[in-house]
Amino acid sequence: MRLAVLLLIPALFAEPPKLPEPFRSIAGLAAGAPPELAADALLRMVESGKLADRNARLALVEQAFQLASAAKFSVRMEGLSGTTTDTASGSLSQAYKLKLDALSLQSRAVRDMLPLDPSKARDLFGQMLKPTLAPLTCDDALVYEPSEFYQALSAVVNGAFTPNEKAKEEHVNLLLEALGQVTSPSQLAPLADAIQAASVTAIQHQVLWARFNGLLENMQPDNRSFPASLPALSVLSTPGVQASFEKFRQKNHGCETDAAPSPNSQAAKKPATPKLDLYWQSPNAQQLLQAGQKLRYASSTQLLSDADRASAGWQQQLADYLNLIAGWTQDQEESEADYYHEKCVVYTGLLDLVAAGPQQDKLLADYVDFISNSGLYQQSPAEWFVEPHTLLDRSQTDPARHSKVLEAYQNSGNPVLTLEVALEKTLTGNVPSWAITQKSPGP
Repeated sequence: MRLAVLLLIPALFAEPPKLPEPFRSIAGLAAGAPPELAADALLRMVESGKLADRNARLALVEQAFQLASAAKFSVRMEGLSGTTTDTASGSLSQAYKLKLDALSLQSRAVRDMLPLDPSKARDLFGQMLKPTLAPLTCDDALVYEPSEFYQALSAVVNGAFTPNEKAKEEHVNLLLEALGQVTSPSQLAPLADAIQAASVTAIQHQVLWARFNGLLENMQPDNRSFPASLPALSVLSTPGVQASFEKFRQKNHGCETDAAPSPNSQAAKKPATPKLDLYWQSPNAQQLLQAGQKLRYASSTQLLSDADRASAGWQQQLADYLNLIAGWTQDQEESEADYYHEKCVVYTGLLDLVAAGPQQDKLLADYVDFISNSGLYQQSPAEWFVEPHTLLDRSQTDPARHSKVLEAYQNSGNPVLTLEVALEKTLTGNVPSWAITQKSPGP
């Protein structure tokens, strides 16, 4: 499916909807971006409220829906508590929070279509590839988070059926169909929310809850998904659910070998489960981490002052550190993704430490050149985008620095960075649908 849509992308943009400027230019930039980021851009234009033409909004939402099916990630996942600091799964968890997976993007398109054309929104929902969540193992550090799909389901149930169709219980049948497609306990809590919010009769609700409770108590989950689902399921207060939940809880068990160690502890070197790919493990990465900490801290608890960082001694330390970075290569790390995220943490940390001026400008240019030439851009666009988005987000509190970052992105020649600048300049004041938690800087 992804390959087929990738081949069709030129056709999707061949006849763009008639858009006024600057939206037409943004759509042109989106045509050069990976499909998930292009879809996000088109939806952000619609969601901005600044595009008056209804037909143009309709066309953009449908175009975004088709592009979303080619996203690298099929369904959103999230990292287990205690496993996301300085780990590969932590970086992936951050990437998934962008909601650039196919399921989240298509669900978002369905919700955006509802106020424009409820019938079309229902049609798009029917075209979606419903979540098929393969069983996880205790080695997995990421679990499924499909709530966007069930929010779209709820919206369709309540807003896309005519009175005549509701009289025929077609909206109830859609919920029953969703109940029949559940394969993972991660789907149960968001599905319960959709049932709870459904505009149905009391008798119809009774039927739905009876089916839900039977599904809950008879589910045979994998050992990783089971414990991850317990917090959300344990607080459900829907009719009869607690008895079914107790049966579900008593007959299942989690991963008995889970230790949830701190990635910095000695025990984390050989964790039981989940298996974690820890950052800063190679000799070069460890040297950079330790040297970077000396650039930031006077002691284990005291930060260096601005005056300390202006000293000749600190400037020499910085010059030595930049030489270490220059000699650091991808083949010294476990994977290209590890190298990318580690090096971005180093750069963003340095940009916080170095005073505004030519030296900071040079660091920013080096950073943008590095991310623009990373192979991760093609391999995993959402994971790649985490880093430039983090830097842009962190610069928001400093208008002068934020302007510098935007300028560097604008001049990068990278389609996504240029697109992001255009979106921010056009849609300023509109918060994107996604948000991420910032990582603590390395150095």
